[in-house]
Amino acid sequence: MVSPPQMKIPTFAAACSIAFFAFSVLFSQSAFSAEQFLRKAKSSIKISNFAEPPSQEQQNGLPKNWKLRVWRGEPDVKIVNNDGKRTLRLRSQKASVSVYRNFKLDLKNFPNLKWGWKVTQLPKDADARIVNRDDQAAGIYVVFPRFPKMINSRFLAYIWETSVPEGTVMRNRKNPMIHYIVVRSGKGKLNQWITEERNVLDDYRKVFKQEPPMVGGVALLIDSDDTRSQAESYFAQIEFKRPATAQVTPPSNRFVKSLTNPFELSE
Repeated sequence: MVSPPQMKIPTFAAACSIAFFAFSVLFSQSAFSAEQFLRKAKSSIKISNFAEPPSQEQQNGLPKNWKLRVWRGEPDVKIVNNDGKRTLRLRSQKASVSVYRNFKLDLKNFPNLKWGWKVTQLPKDADARIVNRDDQAAGIYVVFPRFPKMINSRFLAYIWETSVPEGTVMRNRKNPMIHYIVVRSGKGKLNQWITEERNVLDDYRKVFKQEPPMVGGVALLIDSDDTRSQAESYFAQIEFKRPATAQVTPPSNRFVKSLTNPFELSE
């Protein structure tokens, strides 16, 4: 009977060589993946999809991934053709309504929020400084979930006000977790499409005096319930952008887990 050949136990030097070889292969693969990642990194993440074909809409008329929330009154929310493009139209008849989309996004990668909007009717005599007249024709709310979400989440609300001057930063009189930033005010730009861009990272730091958590979503709101009046507004494309000079950094823990792209919108 022929005995099986004896197994050789590798020396310490050989073991080190094997380990170094394995590490080198892993490093080269990770480095290659990181390079590919840098090439594919996006300059912006589109949040809205209002221009998509009607076949992509849900039964309530909203695009995929958007949800409706009615605070008071009857909702009048619709995708319509306006000035040659498909946009989201919000109307309020003594109502308070929002549409929202949940996602996760890191402001350190995409600090700038860019959107297009048009207001055609302001709620009559509305004024965010007065509790029973706090209505707006249009607001885009950036949501920052914090535990427990129902009572501790923060909101930065970029609003089109009727009376409060542009540039005003103030706390919502009813909900102290909401901070208004008045981007537009009054009738001066009614019936005009306007493109806005804000550095949400800077705004959060200035308002809350600390670094922001992950963004948890965006809500678009219209309300005229306090003033018992009417309002109408439109929204076009909404996106988060990286600054033109920003450096894209690949994931740091690339040797432990496979590379994932933190710049992809996650539902």
